Amino acid sequence: MKLCNEGVPSTELGLSGFSVLNGTEESWSMLPVKWGLGHSLVLMFCLGRASTGNVLIWPADHSHWINLKVIVEELTVRGHHVTVLWPSFFHETDSNQLPYFYLEEVTVPFPTAEMDALLRKFFHLSIYEKPEMSLWEFSSKLYHLIVDLFSKYKIICDMVVLNEKRMKKLQLVGFDLLIADPLTPCGELVAEKLQIPFVYSFRFSAGNTLERLCGALPAPPSYVPASTSELTDRMSFMERMKNLLIYNSNDFIFHQIILRNWDQYYSDVLEKVTWLASSMELGLETKHCLFQQLYHDFL
Repeated sequence: MKLCNEGVPSTELGLSGFSVLNGTEESWSMLPVKWGLGHSLVLMFCLGRASTGNVLIWPADHSHWINLKVIVEELTVRGHHVTVLWPSFFHETDSNQLPYFYLEEVTVPFPTAEMDALLRKFFHLSIYEKPEMSLWEFSSKLYHLIVDLFSKYKIICDMVVLNEKRMKKLQLVGFDLLIADPLTPCGELVAEKLQIPFVYSFRFSAGNTLERLCGALPAPPSYVPASTSELTDRMSFMERMKNLLIYNSNDFIFHQIILRNWDQYYSDVLEKVTWLASSMELGLETKHCLFQQLYHDFL
């Protein structure tokens, strides 16, 4: 068997725009058009119409909701049915202005003002107190704030995964996917209870600890500054030592103190030994998570 262009002078191939094949002249410029038409016909007759799906949203409040809202709007434009699990302490959303998705309110026993006070403490610590503190003092104070915040998140989680009536209702809907904001734990747990895949709306944790240890993000401390470190990719020797210390301190705080409690909680709910980090790993791997952006903030 001979190749199509075997033995054909170059002038007959590229310069004239024609090739001599079996004694006939065939326009090369027409081949892509014919192949395109052929592929279109195959797709029309062999493939069914694309179907829409049911998407469940595990959101976070304030600016995180602004980010997630864009995704929700685009999903509904494309014909998907979207349900948002909306904790009652979230800032009010006018449902009349948001007719394109369904809000499933999760009633919690604490008001919006209490959560706002925690958030103000966090911002005050990060903006005004941090410059005057040592790394250890800042980490210690941040730890206590995170513990308070996560205790509230656990209550929200209780109201969903331990509510048999609500979980039954969600199962009957037949969701195809859960999109979770990683700021608030438990989205992974809801997805596992419903036995559906999940994705994160973005990637971020203090010191990149979850991305490095759960998602295998390459992050050599001499070159990749930890998030919240206020460092750049060009670091002096002392800055590299500081960066390494931030990595190690965040790894210890998150995985040995904060997430350990959640490991037990996940294990109790799923009735099997489970680690929160292993659940997060599914959302951080590329096969389950559609990364929206690269780490352009520090690469």
